[in-house]
Amino acid sequence: MAGLLDLEGLTPPEHLFTWVDVDEHLTTLASANHWPEWLHAADGWWDGLELVVSSSTRVDVVKHWLDKAFGSGSTEWHDDTLMLRLDDPRTPDFTGIPVTLSPASENPDQPRRLPLLREKHITAQLAQPLERPTERFPSDVQILAFHSFKGGVGRTVHAVAMAETIARRGGRVLLIDSDLEAPGITWMHAAQGGQLDVSYEDLLALLQGADDGGWSAAVDIAAAYLPNQQVGRFAGGGRVTIVPTTRRTHLGPPRIEPADLLTPGRSPYFLTDALAALAVRTGSDTVVLDLRAGASELSAPVLLDPRVQRVFVTTLSHQSLEGTKALLKQLGRRAPALEGIDPASSVIVTQYRQDVHEAQAEQARTELSDALLSLRPPAGAGGADPGESGEVDADVLSRPLLSPFREELLALPSSWDSVLRVLEGCKVSDVLDSIVPAPVVTPQPDRAEGEQQVDYAKLRQRLADTAQPLIYAERKGMSSASGFLATDPLRRLLGDHRTEPPLALVVGAKGAGKTFMYAKACAARTWPAFAEQSGISGVSLTLPVVPVLESDNLDNDDLTTQDLRDTFAISHGASPEEAGSSQEIKDRLRKGLSRLGSDDEIGWRHLWLECLAIAAGVPAKEGQDAEFSLTELSRRTRAVFVMDGLEDLLQSLDTEVKRTALRVLVIDVLAWLRSLRGRPLGLVVFVRRDLVKRAVSQNSEQLLARYEPYALRWNKEEALRLALWVTAHADALPTRMAESEIAELSYDRLVDALIPVWGWKMGTEKSKEARSHLWVPAALGDFKDQVQARDVVVFLAQAARQSIPQVTWEDRVLVPSAMRKALLECSRVKISAIQDESQEIGDLLSRLQQVREPVTVPFSLNEVGLDVSDADFLVDSGVFARGNDGRYWVAEIYRHGLGFGSERRAKVLWRR
Repeated sequence: MAGLLDLEGLTPPEHLFTWVDVDEHLTTLASANHWPEWLHAADGWWDGLELVVSSSTRVDVVKHWLDKAFGSGSTEWHDDTLMLRLDDPRTPDFTGIPVTLSPASENPDQPRRLPLLREKHITAQLAQPLERPTERFPSDVQILAFHSFKGGVGRTVHAVAMAETIARRGGRVLLIDSDLEAPGITWMHAAQGGQLDVSYEDLLALLQGADDGGWSAAVDIAAAYLPNQQVGRFAGGGRVTIVPTTRRTHLGPPRIEPADLLTPGRSPYFLTDALAALAVRTGSDTVVLDLRAGASELSAPVLLDPRVQRVFVTTLSHQSLEGTKALLKQLGRRAPALEGIDPASSVIVTQYRQDVHEAQAEQARTELSDALLSLRPPAGAGGADPGESGEVDADVLSRPLLSPFREELLALPSSWDSVLRVLEGCKVSDVLDSIVPAPVVTPQPDRAEGEQQVDYAKLRQRLADTAQPLIYAERKGMSSASGFLATDPLRRLLGDHRTEPPLALVVGAKGAGKTFMYAKACAARTWPAFAEQSGISGVSLTLPVVPVLESDNLDNDDLTTQDLRDTFAISHGASPEEAGSSQEIKDRLRKGLSRLGSDDEIGWRHLWLECLAIAAGVPAKEGQDAEFSLTELSRRTRAVFVMDGLEDLLQSLDTEVKRTALRVLVIDVLAWLRSLRGRPLGLVVFVRRDLVKRAVSQNSEQLLARYEPYALRWNKEEALRLALWVTAHADALPTRMAESEIAELSYDRLVDALIPVWGWKMGTEKSKEARSHLWVPAALGDFKDQVQARDVVVFLAQAARQSIPQVTWEDRVLVPSAMRKALLECSRVKISAIQDESQEIGDLLSRLQQVREPVTVPFSLNEVGLDVSDADFLVDSGVFARGNDGRYWVAEIYRHGLGFGSERRAKVLWRR
């Protein structure tokens, strides 16, 4: 219990007009654990205040505390009665109510506490959360409740979208319009011509009047009529059954309120238990409720059940935001959700303009994230221990969702089907993806006698053995035996050049797969074969692939780049001896770096074209130049030149000459080839994005935008696709999947296909852990929402290796604990490899590793010895993110390798 001095920092009420103000302030003090040990209960009436105190408590101690709690001079003695002052501006005389003290019994029974926003009894127990439910909902029914502090913020729209999304995924939903004062779903259902046989009001009345105090009879009666109230058509057995608010045609307050059900002898969670039972009785697996807005007791019995997944909807308006944050914190004190046991609450920010309110939306997300975390006690406070990577889980579970302004949602049509068409067009379901409940798990039939059981240890070993060499896949990329995943950028590059050779840059960071794609193009030998292997049809041109430069990391296997050059030379009538080697071409370029000036752009164009001519076996003859040789070549054949390994030659572009060399290649050489009549010769240059930006000081963004469709950016969906492809390539799936199918999978089917790899969640299917398909890209991504292909493969190799000895998990290949540990190793590999990718980033990260004092994220720059320009560079690179308080966060893929600690919540996905 708090002592007298613990009142410091609490402001006494400005005014005490009646006993109601006295009651309210005593409730606030009790909830904040600021009652003294001797005070057990308080009860205010219009004519007095009764305090239940320990038997040995002196009256002067009570007076002293009341003066401290309500403000100095709040009490006086009148006729031997202790009085508490009330404000009455009509008279200067003392006006107040008497305070009486009642001794507490030796073993007092604690009054029954109920899930209401205002509890009937004011006791010291208000400082403690409500007693938790003792059992889970029957049959693992899941209940979601949509609430908003203000009306008109889009709560009903998102509740309907959630029900429709679950049904589309095969779920069976009971959608309850529990807004007893301003129903919305009810009107939609009625306008559609839907049946109104039984309503939420009917259910409340049946429950309230049950003879035995139970819910069985009420549930049976309601369930008999509900099949008539199904709406929509959904594949895979999904359905939505609507429970409207009322059958009444006239408006008015409800006759029975949820609080009326909380009678003695019943569980405090009687209502939610009854709703779950109704779901089971109707064959539903999920209940979605659209609650009454505001701090209303009409919604309290549902909101104060921690087993309910609570979803709060708000706009950016001040009153809506502040009310939502206050309600979240209040619920966090009364009904916190235990991490790993109860579902995480969510907030959706709606009705904002992305082009106007982006900064406000991000600020709101930060503030609401903090408020959401108050609903989840720290790890170890009764929930599961999330381990070393718990901060990733916390961010995935607590990051508010953004649902931008859409004009179509301002004036919704009247009927259910029409509303669903609008929601589908606005893609509202996409906003909800991360909080949609786990899919219904259909019990699997017993394994037939003689059917072979899945050997997960063997699958894990296969995945580890296959993924490890793929970490540096480019070294074996020339092997025709190794497959590859046709990513969207590759498919666009091939699909855009079915009828003419490509002239393009393929940019990406180190580890994004540039060299691997280059190697697979070479291994295919021709452009049409490369397209066919990538699933792109209709490329009819006969275009040999002619390598010019390659990475030093490329290993030749059964085919070499020199084989391709020699073959092309023979094909157009030259001798193989005329096709120069990679070393010869590199030597020419190195000589050019020493003899050509930084302003000799024409000289550099000639040199680059000489390199193309040498690779093609048409070196310039005496008295002729490379332009002439290539022009003559283009009249008798076609080809696609490919070039990689520029980083090996030009390093970090530390001189102006190197910058000129690259600038001429990516602009002037491509322009010259484009000028050839009929575009007979193509060129694809694989190069790092940061080098292009450094070489092209002006209009680099315009240049990169031209080739943006082919840029190797691995967003979260492509990262998931790569993870599935590697697992299938390793033959490590419990049920085999053709690698060619993976590129065509929709996002939903991709997520489903990955469930055998790592489960639906980072725990059991019915746990309250983060979704695995959200956790992985969140953990491996930077603050630009980018994931490197190499990091995905490292993660798979490490997670598979550490999953091998785990014998208790027989429903997935990768075990949650192994996945969390793999993140640590991925981070260390990322840090060690970053020097090759970007010297500037590598140097800064090396400085951060050398900080002697322990660093906890977020941190200020003076803690780590960086200046603002350094930090800005790391922010632009996706390594850092600057918080609204001026402190800095480090992406998780870097943080562990740096050895930095973290507060409870890490910023993992800075932007959605």
